[in-house]
Amino acid sequence: MVLTGLNKINLPLGVLLGLVLLLGTGKAQSNQDCCLSYTKEPLPLRIITGFTKQLSSEVCDINAIIFHLKKGWRACANPQDGWVKKHLHRLNKKRKMSKKMSQLNGF
Repeated sequence: MVLTGLNKINLPLGVLLGLVLLLGTGKAQSNQDCCLSYTKEPLPLRIITGFTKQLSSEVCDINAIIFHLKKGWRACANPQDGWVKKHLHRLNKKRKMSKKMSQLNGF
């Protein structure tokens, strides 16, 4: 096959476009943030701003609690650990109290 001037330009552009689409698709599929392991040390409650539950029955491989930390950081913890259960209890209690206060204040 002989390439003309126009085909010489289109071929590299086509290959580049194909790579961008391929890489873009791969990134979109791996964009799901899953915990793959747990933090080894207990986290101080004062740096935790919230949490999310990760279930192995959904997209990710392990059950985990994803603690949302100050400065936008996140840490994965084992939901079976005692310190994690205590933190979840305290955070839920704090959330309920905050909700109750906002209802009393009419918000």
